[in-house]
Amino acid sequence: MKKIAIFVEGQTELIVVREYLLKWFEYQNIELECRTLFSDAKFHKTDYDFPNSNAGFHFQIINVGSDNNVLSRILRRETFMWNAGYERIIGLRDMYSEQYRQVSSTIKSEINDRFIDSHNATISKSAKQPEKIFMRFAIMETEAWFLGLHNIFENINANLTVDFIKNELGLDLVAANPETDFFHPAVKIKEIYNLFGGNYDKHKGDIEALVNPLTKQHFEELIDKPQCNSFNTFHEAIHRE
Repeated sequence: MKKIAIFVEGQTELIVVREYLLKWFEYQNIELECRTLFSDAKFHKTDYDFPNSNAGFHFQIINVGSDNNVLSRILRRETFMWNAGYERIIGLRDMYSEQYRQVSSTIKSEINDRFIDSHNATISKSAKQPEKIFMRFAIMETEAWFLGLHNIFENINANLTVDFIKNELGLDLVAANPETDFFHPAVKIKEIYNLFGGNYDKHKGDIEALVNPLTKQHFEELIDKPQCNSFNTFHEAIHRE
C-alpha cells in the first residue's frame, strides 16, 4: 500500500482534497483518513474518513487549522510519518494570507515566488528527508480553483450561468485567470452567491455544495487549464512516481 500524508490549512482544503481524491480514484483502490492537528498535542479523528483496508493507496489528510501552521506541523510530525510507513508528505495552503497582505495588496508573481522559495528553503534546511516533502500553494486561494470551473455555480442555483454572472457582476469567468485576476477569490464567490440571496462563509455546507457535484472530468478539465496551474502542481505532487 502506498501511503501519502497531506497537511492542509483548514476545513475548506480538507473537503476539497478529499473529494478530489475520491473522484480521481473513482472510489476504487483508495483509503482516506481525515484528522485535525490544531496543536501538537491534539491529533484527532474528524469527519470524512473513507475506509478500505484492501486499497493500494492510503491518504491521511490533516487539517492544521491555520496557513502558518502547515509547514511547522509537517516538520514536527515528519519522523512519526516516516516511521508509520508514509513515503511522501505534501503541504497545501493558500498564498493569500495576513503575511502576504502585509507586503502587498495585489498579486505579484515575485512575491509568490518568494513565499514558495522560503518554504522550500526551510524544508531543505530543517527536514530530515526533504526530498520526500512537497509544499504546494493554492494561488491565491483554493476558491480560485472553483472559479476556474466556471460552470459549477449552476449546481448551486440554475440561474448562475456564466452569462448571468457576467451581466450582473461584470465578471467574465471564461476569460478570467483566477490566479492573476482575483486577490481574494473567496470574495468573488461570495458575490456570486449574493446574486441569489445566498451566502458563502466557508462553512462546511458551503464547501460541500460546491465540491460534492464535481466529477473526475471536472478535475481533468482543471488540469488542462493553463489558468489554474497551482492545481496542476498539487496534482503532480500526489501522482509523481
